[in-house]
Amino acid sequence: MGARNGARNWATEIESAVLDILAEVLEESVEAVREQPVLAAHEWDSITSLLTLSQLESRFDISLDLRSYHAARTVGDLVDLIARAPATSTTTG
Repeated sequence: MGARNGARNWATEIESAVLDILAEVLEESVEAVREQPVLAAHEWDSITSLLTLSQLESRFDISLDLRSYHAARTVGDLVDLIARAPATSTTTG
């Protein structure tokens, strides 16, 4: 049961961060994005998409597959994509 709660907490943390980033980039409230999770229902265009991608990758220290990222249509799709993404290695040499 502990592992399940841990996974649920991680998903909740991801969703919260995704909502915060989207709200900032889209210049909308978190509540507005949560109430309408379909990205196309907002001012979602190539610029907001790239700004969001950059912030998500930086926030979670990941590198998202661009095709999978562009296939995401909802906040939930982004959360799932981030949850499955491998961490970026920051070590060198």
